[in-house]
Formats: sequence, C-alpha cells, structure tokens
Amino acid sequence: MLRQIPVLTAMSLRDIPRRLGNSLVIVVGIAGVVIVLIPVLAMYLGFRATLQGDGRADRAIVLSRDATSEDGSNLSRDAVADIVHAAGVRRDARGTPIASAEVVLAAPVSRLRDHSDVNVTLRGVGPQYFALRPELKLVAGRMLRTGTQELLVGAAAQSQFAGVQLGDRVRLPEGDWTVVGVFAGGKGGRESELVADAQTLMAAFRMDAFNSLVVALDSPQAITSLRDAVAQDERLTVTISSEPQYLATASDPVNHMLRLVTYAIGSIMALGAVFAALNSMYSSVVKRATEMATVRAIGFSGSAIAVAVLIEALLLALLGAAIGVAISYSAFNGVTISTLGGAVYDSQLVYSLIIAPRLVLGAVALACLLGLAGGLLPAIRAARANIPTLLHES
Repeated sequence: MLRQIPVLTAMSLRDIPRRLGNSLVIVVGIAGVVIVLIPVLAMYLGFRATLQGDGRADRAIVLSRDATSEDGSNLSRDAVADIVHAAGVRRDARGTPIASAEVVLAAPVSRLRDHSDVNVTLRGVGPQYFALRPELKLVAGRMLRTGTQELLVGAAAQSQFAGVQLGDRVRLPEGDWTVVGVFAGGKGGRESELVADAQTLMAAFRMDAFNSLVVALDSPQAITSLRDAVAQDERLTVTISSEPQYLATASDPVNHMLRLVTYAIGSIMALGAVFAALNSMYSSVVKRATEMATVRAIGFSGSAIAVAVLIEALLLALLGAAIGVAISYSAFNGVTISTLGGAVYDSQLVYSLIIAPRLVLGAVALACLLGLAGGLLPAIRAARANIPTLLHES
C-alpha cells in the first residue's frame, strides 16, 4: 500500500489540468476562507491586546462601588483626597502621591479615511499623569498648561483622525480647545485618546465629580494595604482593582462580541468551503471512475486509492491556504484601523492588525481540516466502488 499511494497520487495530480474547474473550486473556496478569517482574527487579537496593553500590576484604579467602567463611576473630590494619602500609594521624591484623578468624556472628530463623524475618548487628567505613566512620552509640541483649554493628542489618534494636528482646534463646551502636543508610548489604548487638564475639563462640562482615580502602588502587593486602609473608612464606597484586572474585566463585553462575530463568520465560511470541496471531489471521483476501476483490477488496493484522493484534496487545500495567506498578509499586515471600543461607550480605539505566525499556522491547519473533511466521503466512495460494475458501465 505504501508503494501504491505515491503512484496513485502522482496520477491524480497529473490529471488535474483535465479537471481544472473542479480543482479551482476547492482552491478558491479555501483561499476565500483564509482571506476572510485571518483579518477578522487579527482584528480580534489586536483589539484585545490594545485594550489590555496598558495594564501594570503596580498601578490600581479606583471606581465607585458597583461601577464596571470609568464612565459609569463617580468619585467625589473628598474621596479622592482621602484615597491618595492612604497606605500603599507611592510617593515621589517630594512626598507627593503619584496619582491622577480623571474624567472620561467624548470629543467629536472626523475620521481621515472616510471623513465620517466619530468620537474619541477625551480624558481629563491630573498633573501627575505622565509620572504615573512613564511609558508615555511627549514626542512633539509641548506639555499642556494646567488651567488652560489645551489638549494633548495620542500619536495613534493623530494618524487616524482629522482636526487633531498641532495647532488645530477641537470644538468643545466653553469654546475651542487647542492641540499643543503629541504623546506616544505603551502598548495600549492611551494613544487613541485626547488628554486635557481634569479641573478645566470639569469646569467646562459642569461636572462636580471625577470618574476614576488611578494610583501608583509601592509594589503590586501594596494593593492589599490600600484596600485595607480604604475599607476602614465607611465614607469611601469604592472598589479598587489592579490595572490589569480592571482592563480585563472592562474589555470582556466587547471581546465576547468579537469572539461571536469571529466564530460566526468562520463557521459559515468553513461550511461553504467543505461543501465546495465535497462536491468537487465527488465530481472528480465520478469522472475518474473507469480509471480507478482499472487500477483496482490490476491490483491496487481500495485503501491506497482512498488515501490518494485525500492527499489530492489536502494539497489543493494547502494551495488555497497559501494563496489566502499571501493575499491577507500583503493587504492587511500592519494596517492601522479604528473601531468602537474606547474608554467611553461610543468612542474609537485605534490599533494595528498584525498577521502573526500563529494566525498563519492556525489558518493553514484549518485549511487542511477543511480539505480532508471535503475529501473524506469521496475517498470512501472511491475505495468501495464495485469494480465489475464500473468496468461494465465504461
């Protein structure tokens, strides 16, 4: 059997030009699955990585009790003042707590690629914001001045949206706010945001409470000391989470939705590819019935014929996968996009699609499974065909 399989496989492959239409159905079907599935998976993985990329275990975020996200939380000024001086909060060389009481809002902008009106996250921060997040660096312009209607823009947001270049003015309550600097760094969604002075922003929007408080911890373990200290004050009805824990929880709903979309699209495309391969391989077996009966009559085993049919389906699927991977990589790798998913419900998150090796290997493995699934029943039919009947009909 091991000697027969290569001979039969070579015969099948040499015969492909006569069955080019059937073979192309398999190749194009598998390529289509890969071309659609790889970018969708890259979008899901890129979105998740960006949402959770800011997390550091030595930072904690404080929200009002029962709030699951920043925009649903309210912290009074008195609560913030009490928490930043609690045990476990890191201090700088001057003894000042490294913390940032923040508000999150939405600012209207225009997307560059289609000029559609969208929102970006507008984050009001405290003066210790960049000390709290040393991964963020000013890369152009200057730092905003406290008490002024000035903005900093993340480099990712600047690359995707119009009206946020240095010197541009963004229309917000109480007049236009001027972009004076650009910041970059980190692996998360902060580069998708506009940053302003929190106190000035609260005055413009008539707010009297912060949405969240982010503090630097003496160590990742110091979050326990902070929680214990806060728990002793009955006035403070808050929850304290490490930054990675909060980001994982906050991103769950969107991640769940993207998973459902990915599985739905992948399942539909995969099912179509399996049926395409099944029909094409059945047609191929029918057209080669006489040939298969002849080789069976001269001593080739049915099992060898079945394996040869499966190998043909597998090779065609691999060819389709290679074409799909090549097109997906050239068209989507490194492309930066923006979708809903920022800190505010309807704000944009900017991230890049990365066609990683694991995505390619997963797509190739799926293509192989689809090819084998489509070729299995035709292979069984070829192996079980009645030799006298086929020769008589021919």
